[in-house]
Amino acid sequence: MATDSAILHDIDRGERLKLRLGTIAWFLALIGLLLGLPVLLDLGWWALAAAIALALLLALPIWWLVRRLFARQRLRRWISGYAATTLAVVSVLTVAIATPLYALAVSTAVQPLTVPQASLTDGSKTVVFQGMVHVGSEGFFKSVVYDVEKALSEGYVIYYEGVTGDPAGDAWFSENLAGGGDLSANYSKLGDACGLKFQLNYFGLLRQDMVEHPERHIAADVSTADMMHEYERLAAADPTFAARATAAKGDDSQGEGDGIAAVFNWLENATPGQRALVGVACRAMMTRTLSAKTEPSALDPVILDFRNRELAKRIESGPDKIYITYGAGHLPGLLEDLRALNPAWEVGSVKWMRAIEAPDDLEGEI
Repeated sequence: MATDSAILHDIDRGERLKLRLGTIAWFLALIGLLLGLPVLLDLGWWALAAAIALALLLALPIWWLVRRLFARQRLRRWISGYAATTLAVVSVLTVAIATPLYALAVSTAVQPLTVPQASLTDGSKTVVFQGMVHVGSEGFFKSVVYDVEKALSEGYVIYYEGVTGDPAGDAWFSENLAGGGDLSANYSKLGDACGLKFQLNYFGLLRQDMVEHPERHIAADVSTADMMHEYERLAAADPTFAARATAAKGDDSQGEGDGIAAVFNWLENATPGQRALVGVACRAMMTRTLSAKTEPSALDPVILDFRNRELAKRIESGPDKIYITYGAGHLPGLLEDLRALNPAWEVGSVKWMRAIEAPDDLEGEI
């Protein structure tokens, strides 16, 4: 009798453990379903309908297999078991669809793209280099504009990045570096797709001061013709440079431009929910791409090195207090070129700023 009682006790304990594990599994499945549903609904009603239809199909063989393997399940009503299996499969499918997007959102938050604000000096001149991105968060650009206004009040002259147009080089620049289109327009479209902003939209806040004090706002970049002439000079001096640059242009443009254009066109008719999901993926891709250490481009001698040298010359011949807004990738090369002109240049301090983050979507009541 004692032995039988112990056996029954073990069976009861095993059943209680199964019941608890089953309850936990269902709780997690329902939580996953609730977290994933917003993603499916943002994709569109068709996504939820497709997930349910697929679950109904997959649940049939799964429920049949469960009934074959577990005798107790054969005591259960067929329709109730099938319904429970369908719900479980819907939960799994929803989690599988939503998890990558949640992972992308989390990765952007915990491993953000940061750019430097570095103070440089040679003992007599002070240069504040504000690293920039062409497309970034609204808060980042507002912070930069605030810092620029503060620098102006302290007597700094602002040096701006931005290749200036020149009829002699505009066509070459558009074809070889801007993907055959307007670079600013392309950046604006990218910003809209990613839920971000284009930097030039915010420097308009300084337009009044630019009109009243043009001497304090300097377009410090080269022209399209300057870049074309440098390209031609390098190609003449080193034929392999031209070959590498031509090959790189072909690799970069083959099919990629059409694919991006197709995404932009699709987004024009996308729902707010679909645009939000694309924004999550786009911000994550931008963060990873801009944060990654990549191999030098074949056109870097023109896009980076040439412009860095010209900027270094402007700094050396410029005023004693300069505030520069330039792409963050220019800083290492610029510092090297400055030291080539004057070894006394050194980094005084560096502050890091977050350039890309999810846009604020706040609501309230009056």
